[in-house]
Amino acid sequence: MRLKRVVALLLLMILGGMLVQVDHTQEYGGSYEHYVNNWEEVNIPNLVTAVLVDYRAYDTLGEATILFTAALGFYIILGGDKDEDVNCG
Repeated sequence: MRLKRVVALLLLMILGGMLVQVDHTQEYGGSYEHYVNNWEEVNIPNLVTAVLVDYRAYDTLGEATILFTAALGFYIILGGDKDEDVNCG
């Protein structure tokens, strides 16, 4: 049990260290420029629909993955399902 918590905290510290090192100063342009300049690749005539279908679908999938990973991490850190703590009487 203690080993799981140590491993989870170690992974959390590694992830935190990686996030601190990310460079947020570079500007790559936004999705608007991408869709305006690459209409042939997008192949959707409406700009709003193109953004919602193309970009936001991946964004939502990423958010769901992060939420699931966070919930699973808390479940592991907090000890999971402990049968010995359940009061059946």
